[in-house]
Amino acid sequence: MAGINTEEVRERKPGRPRAVPESVVPDVLRLYDEGLGYRAIARELSKRGVSADWSTVRRIIKANRSGPGAALEMTCRALSTLF
Repeated sequence: MAGINTEEVRERKPGRPRAVPESVVPDVLRLYDEGLGYRAIARELSKRGVSADWSTVRRIIKANRSGPGAALEMTCRALSTLF
């Protein structure tokens, strides 16, 4: 059968590939800890040549933060932007 390389098909993982490389995750978390918001982090990534929307940045942060302290921190950050 022409056109299909079975070795290549077996090596791929199922599902959609990640939008952002795993090597960027520590940078995203560091920038967030420095006090940058989702949109500012997305702008910083675009300056580095990584295309990521603010919602992707939010997903990365939420996926790598856990526990009640992280939820409280995000709530406090959201409230601080209102005042």
